[in-house]
Amino acid sequence: MGGDKSGDAEILEWFCSKGYVTAGINYTLFSEKHPDANVYRQSVEIKESMPYVVAQAEKLGYHINEMSIGGSAGHALAMLYAYRDADESLVPVKMTFGAVGPSCFYVEDWINMGSNPNKPLPFDPNGDYQGIADLFYAMSGNEITNDMFKTGEYKESVKNISAEMCINENAAPTVVAYGSWDRVPPFRASLKLKQALESNGVDYQYFEMKHSGHGLQNDSKMYAQYMRKILEYLDTYMPVK
Repeated sequence: MGGDKSGDAEILEWFCSKGYVTAGINYTLFSEKHPDANVYRQSVEIKESMPYVVAQAEKLGYHINEMSIGGSAGHALAMLYAYRDADESLVPVKMTFGAVGPSCFYVEDWINMGSNPNKPLPFDPNGDYQGIADLFYAMSGNEITNDMFKTGEYKESVKNISAEMCINENAAPTVVAYGSWDRVPPFRASLKLKQALESNGVDYQYFEMKHSGHGLQNDSKMYAQYMRKILEYLDTYMPVK
């Protein structure tokens, strides 16, 4: 709903200082002018922008033959590209990284949104979760009703924005970070991402910031470890030549 990649100039320059060609990609934000913008449409924009990114780099004298993709506000979109769209990518996706992006949409995890994540609420098959249904609709663009939660039918409707559902044994190596007290996307949802990476044998590092919420603001030492791990994975899977 907000932000601009111009705000990422510092970290893009930091990656450049390590020898990497970088690009920050904007996407259409939800607003009165763009009421149809949602996570799925944004993910399609990211996919469609890649040929332009590669072409522009070529014009500047940089031949792109492999890539990594990551983000913070765009972390959900980065994961969708890395896990869902990588087979169609112009260049191989060697790894993905990011923080706090929602990766899956199981109603039992999202019941806790806005509440204490360490005191999970039980799923009531007869409960009224229309608010969650409306949120999932706003993010996926697919109609979801409260009754669909009772049957599990809703899972097909959120598949187009669920990076966790796209993970398989060929998924890109992954470095992620989440705050234990995150109430924006609920922290519990990130545990299913971790489980999917583990069960598919993906090389991954999962950082749980035990004192932080969505901003990862209270675990500076672990955040520094997270950033170092990103560089370690880049050195392993995309070494600068």
